[in-house]
Amino acid sequence: MGRPRQYTPAKLKKAAEAWFKSITRIVRVTEEVDSGKRDEKGHAIYTSAEVLNQNGEPVEQLEYIVPPTVGGMCRALGISRSTWANYCDAKLNPEYEAATTWVRERLLEWNEQELLTRPGKDVKGILFNLQNNYDYTDKREVELGERASKAIQCSTMAEKLALLRELTEDDDEDADGSGC
Repeated sequence: MGRPRQYTPAKLKKAAEAWFKSITRIVRVTEEVDSGKRDEKGHAIYTSAEVLNQNGEPVEQLEYIVPPTVGGMCRALGISRSTWANYCDAKLNPEYEAATTWVRERLLEWNEQELLTRPGKDVKGILFNLQNNYDYTDKREVELGERASKAIQCSTMAEKLALLRELTEDDDEDADGSGC
């Protein structure tokens, strides 16, 4: 029998929520607006004003003081990465799935936000994380010529050898399509 678990599903979610609260804050979004006044040189004087949404309510934004990471959360919760991985294994521990999915979605949200809003081109680490931990992929389409398409369609070794012979012939005629 293994060691008793440090967290029940409910306690794990509560501890993760507390950790997220410890590394974030809510900030009211403001913008600089012309006050209608001028300085002694005639330049416009700007003041800070709250941004309102279409409902007339102040816009608030969640700001991360510290970037959220699995390692940081594990340290704060006093668990190892392997323990976290066990909690995340839905087959072994289906009762933890809701809590671990919630954490994963919060981490994913931060990464997506950083990818879209980070200034400059300093997004290599974000892309690496999304591709390796969140199944993001670069979609690349390759257009194949007639011969390459034919080669891919070959299913037997005999067909591949016949196509290879056809491609290595030194005549200038185009292949007649009989390879595969």
